[in-house]
Amino acid sequence: MLLTKREKQLLIRVLKKEKRKKWFGSQEDPQLIEELIEKIEQSQRNEKMNEVKSSKL
Repeated sequence: MLLTKREKQLLIRVLKKEKRKKWFGSQEDPQLIEELIEKIEQSQRNEKMNEVKSSKL
């Protein structure tokens, strides 16, 4: 699944809100949410590195 940069940012924002809700009774696994946030953030960092490397060539 391909997501745009903006979609990734929105998804991270929603997931972080969901993670905070766990204190108020959410049934989702907080570890699963944390892993998903980390994967999306890593994807964004990789995109930034790819942009930098291509511009240096």
